[in-house]
Amino acid sequence: MKRLLYFILLLPGALVAQNVTFGNQTTLYLGDGTKFFFGGNTTLNGTLNNTGTIVSYGNLDFVLNQDVGNIKFNGIDDQELRGTTLDVGDFIVDKQGTLTLLTEQVVVSGALETVSGVVEAEDEEDLLVSGSFEGAGSGYVEGKLIGISQGGPVTFPMGVNGSPNYVTVSNLEAGAIVSVECKIPDQNTLLPDEEMVGLSDEVEWILKVSGEATNAQVSVNFSGVDLNNFSNGESIRANLYTPAIAIFSEADTLYHALSGSQNTVDPFSSTGIITSDESILITNEGRRLAIALIPLVDVPRLYIPKAFAPNAMLEENRIFRPYFTGLAITSVSIAIYDSFNKQIFTVGENGTDLDLSLYSWDGTLNSGLEAPEGVYYYNIRIVADSEEYSQVGTVLLAK
Repeated sequence: MKRLLYFILLLPGALVAQNVTFGNQTTLYLGDGTKFFFGGNTTLNGTLNNTGTIVSYGNLDFVLNQDVGNIKFNGIDDQELRGTTLDVGDFIVDKQGTLTLLTEQVVVSGALETVSGVVEAEDEEDLLVSGSFEGAGSGYVEGKLIGISQGGPVTFPMGVNGSPNYVTVSNLEAGAIVSVECKIPDQNTLLPDEEMVGLSDEVEWILKVSGEATNAQVSVNFSGVDLNNFSNGESIRANLYTPAIAIFSEADTLYHALSGSQNTVDPFSSTGIITSDESILITNEGRRLAIALIPLVDVPRLYIPKAFAPNAMLEENRIFRPYFTGLAITSVSIAIYDSFNKQIFTVGENGTDLDLSLYSWDGTLNSGLEAPEGVYYYNIRIVADSEEYSQVGTVLLAK
């Protein structure tokens, strides 16, 4: 039997359709250019010498074999990969369903190619790629992945919730070891700063580097993110919005949008790639990235909401205030009038780089009483870079 197997696997291709277990005394040899197809579950107890490609449609257990050569997973059923530390050449996943890694570690020295399907890698050390990433298609790694830079950009084919959410890390030195975790975030930790509408609770990435901290640029794929459903924010900032990369800051426990984020598709699409021009510092403790929604402003713009409610759940919706983006503000004045054209509130100041969030109306009259529900009139004037931006209109005070 040992000689028979040796002879058959020198041929260009061979197929074992049913479940099979190779005994301890069996030597399985695959020559260059050879493909061997396992149609069922396979256990390789004996010695493996693979310079061709093993193609598996079922579960695959290498037992104590470590240098296992090229592997490809096909089929429609969920599969499991078992073994100790596996040294793999090319690791190709082109299947339906999930491939679960139940090994100590899979080290890919060739190409990791995720054509379709999901590779489930839960632990930090499950999957390490020292070769190249060939992330073209709908497949992805769910969980954690470690990559070693060859001196150029490294694209990690990550994803969650049925959607590929690749992240590319650029400006890395050759030999830099970076790990990426892709997961569903804890909604309670998604706290945006005042420059964004909110944060997506569908995907987040955690980037770590082994050794010294390094500056890098990032690009993320936000496939599957619903841009109409963002957490912990509000939607009264501008007439148009765009997704952006946000990074968590330990200093104030908030997320801040990276500057220069460019969305490569329509801002209202739920599929696209965002690239940031701003470098981020990646440490061995990890940096958290998320998808934010920010006002889409290409010129100085004044935006004034049409309603507010002093008893609203979100603090920012409890006040009436203008929003201005694009230039530093040197003067602001806000006047509120009732239906009899009587001024009931006013606030304003002249200065340098004024913080507009400090000038607002909370629905209280000059007398100190709460204004009743209804429509009020405003006259707002802002000066920025010697240009005046003013607007008059109505606002609904809701209770």
